[in-house]
Amino acid sequence: MRAQVKFEKAEFVSPDGRDLPQAIAKRTRFYWVEQNGLRLRTMLVTSERSDPRGSVIIYPGRTEFIEKYLETVEDFTDRGFTVLVMDPRGQGLSDRMTDDPLKSYVDDFQDYADDLAGVTSQFSPLLPKPHIVVGHSMGGCVALQAVISGVMRPSAVVGSAPMLGLYDVSTPIMIGAVRLLSALGMAKKELPFQRGRSGIPVPFESNKLTSDPARYKSWSAYFNNVERIRLGPPTYGWIVQAVRSMNFVNKNADKLKIPALIVAAGADPIVEPRSNEEFAQKAGATFAVVPGALHELFLERDQYRDQFFSAFDKFLSDNAL
Repeated sequence: MRAQVKFEKAEFVSPDGRDLPQAIAKRTRFYWVEQNGLRLRTMLVTSERSDPRGSVIIYPGRTEFIEKYLETVEDFTDRGFTVLVMDPRGQGLSDRMTDDPLKSYVDDFQDYADDLAGVTSQFSPLLPKPHIVVGHSMGGCVALQAVISGVMRPSAVVGSAPMLGLYDVSTPIMIGAVRLLSALGMAKKELPFQRGRSGIPVPFESNKLTSDPARYKSWSAYFNNVERIRLGPPTYGWIVQAVRSMNFVNKNADKLKIPALIVAAGADPIVEPRSNEEFAQKAGATFAVVPGALHELFLERDQYRDQFFSAFDKFLSDNAL
């Protein structure tokens, strides 16, 4: 008999009147969860199987929100999994971290990791095992930090272009300058010369995320039409904490004692693919690269998305998951 866990109902965001995908609509619920003094929005999609294969817990990247993953959730539920997704603190409809909702800020990436672990724990009666944590970009770094720091121990962890090395923050001089300015009172100030300062996406032709115009249009409609989920560029404080988190994860790669899959986007202009490969080698993780793909593997063209899921399926098979 399914465990009874009660949460306050939350809302589904629709940018243009679109409904939830028919394949998951009847099995999808949105909830508010109280975690570490904050109100976080979550989505639970139960497996249609009477004997679920397990649960996939998705932690998004920076600026992201639950609905960005609807197609990807279908991919996981088609494989027999129950899926849990959350809006990270400061993003989507979850509580924001500054008076200006457009500012991307966090006190410490461990707060993200604790949220991931805590929300998963609250939903645990509804999440069949094994638990597989999937994180994209920032979410990949957070998922790895959650496991390495010991706040959660899923059966496996999967990183999609995990943020373990950033092109834009790659020199000691730049990192030192950002740290200094943050310490001098600019932690909650946005970095200058950033695109999308209003939270409105750049034109498709100049985006760094995907080569798929249809998926980019569908994704950008949320930010264009729903002001409440917009998020601007990172603040100095967010960058400082991101670098700190990446350093922690990379330095402690050998402490990742569970099966892990790291999938790099071969043409990623945001996260260095080499950083993904180097981490995988140190951690003893399975590594795959999708040649030609830009950063957002889940928003990329089918030829790239399919390669991610082929690597995912093989990883599950190789680890009896």
